[in-house]
Amino acid sequence: MEEKEAKVRELFVKMLEDAAKYAVEYEFYAEDMKDYHEVVQWKFGSIRGYQVFDETEYSFKVDEEVEDPTLTLGTPDLNLAYQFLNDEFDHWPAFTGSKFLVGIKTPDGKYKEKRIGKLTGFAPGNAPRTSSSKENAPPKQRRVSARLVRIPVFRPIMERTSDPENSNTVRIPINESLGTYENESIPLAVLEYFINKASHVYVFQQCPCRALADCKNYDQSLGCLALGNGVLRMNTFGRIGTKEEALERSRRAVAAGLLPSLGRVKGDTIVYHALPEQGDLMHICFCCPCCCVEAFGKDSPKYLKGKYSKMEGVSVTVNTDLCKGCEQECLEVCIYGSMGIIEGVAVVDWENKDRCKGCGRCERACPTGAITITIEEDSVDRMIVRIETSVDVSENFVKR
Repeated sequence: MEEKEAKVRELFVKMLEDAAKYAVEYEFYAEDMKDYHEVVQWKFGSIRGYQVFDETEYSFKVDEEVEDPTLTLGTPDLNLAYQFLNDEFDHWPAFTGSKFLVGIKTPDGKYKEKRIGKLTGFAPGNAPRTSSSKENAPPKQRRVSARLVRIPVFRPIMERTSDPENSNTVRIPINESLGTYENESIPLAVLEYFINKASHVYVFQQCPCRALADCKNYDQSLGCLALGNGVLRMNTFGRIGTKEEALERSRRAVAAGLLPSLGRVKGDTIVYHALPEQGDLMHICFCCPCCCVEAFGKDSPKYLKGKYSKMEGVSVTVNTDLCKGCEQECLEVCIYGSMGIIEGVAVVDWENKDRCKGCGRCERACPTGAITITIEEDSVDRMIVRIETSVDVSENFVKR
């Protein structure tokens, strides 16, 4: 036991010291840590220490406890502590399924510790609205998962899980103003193309995000779809279905105002127990603005950006003569934090961070018609080609 504790302590001290190097070497550290204030107390068996993150300022102490931490993290199990500090977890769901503990302050000022999976699973959306003024932006009240992934030690496991370099997913706007593609609305035309091409179809019983949030605004039964040979590795959240069922669900979801996203995402393959991730599984989600787990992206660090991208050729613009700067509808529905109000006018990508995904929700919500979404003539064809370079849903799948 003493030998194990010594190894854990050595790894723990290295983790604290490496975070100081990370603060200097990581290109986007200042951007990721903006408005981030966290005092993290670590507990591994009898080993103690804490980190202080105050935007770009970082400090730490070993063998000490801080009086009023904002988070407590750790485990009494030294074997689990060693696994964590030695970066031995394959992916985030494996880690959140462990007995690792997270403590947060309750409204009465006390700390309540829970297993990490109880606090960071499919956390509902509703990330806080972005401030309407860049100069007066208040500190963001991040959900636990968004707070954790800014702590440097969590970056490797999150990158392995999300695999942003190989993920390739697109939001498809459902705005009628975009017209049609081959005499069909654009989202339905794209969905029908891939569904009809798919070797297998998987139908989810419900939307995990809306179910966990107990959504009252949109039908929880309009759940996700999965396509391709990878479906045969799935055995949770739903069942093998038919193309007819998938097409009908797509029509109902779009009619209900849910936004389709589709593509290849390693994290989804892990969560839905469909490993290995090899490019033969397409996930289709029908997202609402109130519960979508992608709202996490509003507060996620730079290294996790890129899971969802804007559809090729889609542009969102604001007519400054029509915009009243009401700060209501467009900010409320933008789950990416792209919309802001500057000098009384709505601005897309107001912080120049390329957050807009062209989902079109802001155009549909604007009460004055000031927002316009447009699409280039060959956008749908380009998007289909791009998706097919990374995921193949056909029977003739060749590993990518």
